[in-house]
Amino acid sequence: MSGFKIKKRFILAGLAALLLMDGALAYHNSRLSAKEENPDMVLKAQSRQVNLVRADVDRATKIKAHLPEVQKYFDQFETTLPPAGKGYSVVSQELGELARETHVQVQDLKFHQKEVSGRNVDEIEVEALLDGDYGGIVRFLNRLQRSKNTYIMDSLGLDSASGNGTANQAPPGTVKVSLHLRSYFRKT
Repeated sequence: MSGFKIKKRFILAGLAALLLMDGALAYHNSRLSAKEENPDMVLKAQSRQVNLVRADVDRATKIKAHLPEVQKYFDQFETTLPPAGKGYSVVSQELGELARETHVQVQDLKFHQKEVSGRNVDEIEVEALLDGDYGGIVRFLNRLQRSKNTYIMDSLGLDSASGNGTANQAPPGTVKVSLHLRSYFRKT
């Protein structure tokens, strides 16, 4: 039996040596696969990152320095807006004049007022139904775009109102356009 014990010890010693060598090779392999960091490359990458952050800080500083100028332009813009007390009549009158000049009919004119938080203005949503020929509608929209008042067109819906000229239908070639736009009035 003593020969068996000796063989058993040799086998266990061999297994222990193999496990030890396997562990050493695994450690060596992990060290080889780990990224070799060159100190110069690390320094360059960090310097590049610092320069990007500095550029962002410089840009933010310039923006902050120009804020009073931008605020002044907003205030100047607000003074050009019609006062809220006269705003509705200004918009109604202007849309009516544009319609007469371009031979378009403005129907179903509606206003919806919203308050703009943080500013001394009210936003007015305007809905109108325009009725006329294609050329007249285009001229109306072009003149509205060149208006001295501020208008932001949100949507324009086209619905052809074709017919043969009977009493219940529009004349041939007539176009109906639903117009949704916004304007602003200065609070008084």
